Amino acid sequence: MMMQPAWARLMAQLPGRTVYTYDRRGRGESTNRSGYDVRWEVDDLLAFTSALPQPLDVFGHSSGALLALHALARGVKVRRLVLYEPPLASVREPKLTEDLPGRIFGLVDRGERDEALSMFMQHGMWVPEEDIARLRQGPRWQEQLGYAETGGYDITITRTYPFDRAVLVRLTMPALLLCGDQSPEWMQRGVRIFAEALPNCRLEVLEGQGHNAQFTDPATLGGRVTAFLNE
Repeated sequence: MMMQPAWARLMAQLPGRTVYTYDRRGRGESTNRSGYDVRWEVDDLLAFTSALPQPLDVFGHSSGALLALHALARGVKVRRLVLYEPPLASVREPKLTEDLPGRIFGLVDRGERDEALSMFMQHGMWVPEEDIARLRQGPRWQEQLGYAETGGYDITITRTYPFDRAVLVRLTMPALLLCGDQSPEWMQRGVRIFAEALPNCRLEVLEGQGHNAQFTDPATLGGRVTAFLNE
């Protein structure tokens, strides 16, 4: 549910569709405010979707997928729903610590954005420490430094998401859940739990992919999304 330049590669794989994207709070051209509350991001999404032509198909990735579920629980109507690896905190290994968002925010406040992003990657995104140096040399690191504080937002969204089968069973639109077979076992297990809770849902596995097929194989991801939306 966020839009940075790299996401354009996925958009190019969705031909013949009008695609609406937005920069989530604190990212890209969107403004921010002091403090953080998940409800603010859900409010943003509700305002955004209410301004769009209906009916909508919705694609959400990672914490953005959880925001989509929040919005649906608050009444947003969609025709079809695609969720790619919504993280489920209760099965995560290791568990996300309560103090992690505050530690990231503190580093950002002190101007230590590189350290904040590294902390998010290592402790929030399960990236091994030895891979951090490689990522620092990649094309996206400098871009991500600009919104390093939003790593704390993503962790907060994941830690506080109120998984409730009684709520999810009321979301009866056709839904597709996606996960990569290279993602951690706990991530794949969490996606299966979501898929079992949604009443009109199927689960598909992206072979050879992890959490970010929108960057590593946008053609495959776009093809899966397109095929489902065309049914």
